[in-house]
Order: sequence, then structure tokens, then C-alpha cells
Amino acid sequence: MNDLIIRSADITELDILLAFEQAVIEAERPFDSTIRSGPDVRYYDLEGLIASPDAEVVVAEIDSEIIGSGYAAIKPSEGYLKHSKHSYLGFMYVVPEHRGKGVIKRIIETLEAWSLSKGVTELQLEVYVENTGAIRAYEKSGYGPLIVTMRRELSEKV
Repeated sequence: MNDLIIRSADITELDILLAFEQAVIEAERPFDSTIRSGPDVRYYDLEGLIASPDAEVVVAEIDSEIIGSGYAAIKPSEGYLKHSKHSYLGFMYVVPEHRGKGVIKRIIETLEAWSLSKGVTELQLEVYVENTGAIRAYEKSGYGPLIVTMRRELSEKV
């Protein structure tokens, strides 16, 4: 995809970024019964991420059309870890007709380069264990599993 451009997102692109956020939420609902229903669900503070010096929101663009997104945000790590901070990657989205073409790989490479420029060498992300397509995409970029979060919902009759 020689005509693919990965660049910093601009606040003027908030409408499309919010639409991407809703697409991410809808794609993840089948994997997570705990996500509230309704259109008012938000995962990200996109305005804050775009404005933050400790975050980088990027978009993927082909022929002036935004087709994907992602972000990296620098977060403090737990005191017992070797690294004092890490970049958390999120908001990974590509419109369906451009999936499987390496767009996420390029987004991740851009966010990794940004993280390195900030002195961050540890990167982390979360993915639903049943989201095998996303897991494959992340594995192609060198990511592997670290921990599994387990949950149980209790009823009042326990």
C-alpha cells in the first residue's frame, strides 16, 4: 500500500474518529457482555488524547480518505516492574474494505517509533481472547500474550 499515509490526527477530524470509536465498540460487544447498551458508550477521551503531549493519536489515510486509527498513551508502570513507564496502544481500527492489507501493522510501527522517541521501550495493549483476527494482526507485529483477565458475574442467589 504505497499510497498509505499514517499521520497525527487533528481535532478537526473528531467526527470520523468518534464514528470509528463506535465501530470498535460494536465490534467488541459480541466478546464482552458487560459493555452497556446504547449509543452513549465511549471508550476514549479522544479530545484529551489528541491534546496530550503524552499521547499520539494517528490516522491511516489513502487518497485523502481516513481509513484507520490508533493511539499510544504513555502510562506509569507498576513499581515492581523493570520499566517505569510504558505505552498503551488502543483505538486500533481499520474500515472493513481495507482490512488484511497491513494497515494496522503500519499504524503500530508509527506508534512504536513515537514511543521510542519519548524514551519508552515497553508497549502493551489489550485484546479480547476471542478476537482471533485482532490477535493475529498483533502477533504479526511481534506482540504476544502476557496475562489473562478472568471474570465472573455473581447473582444475588450465590
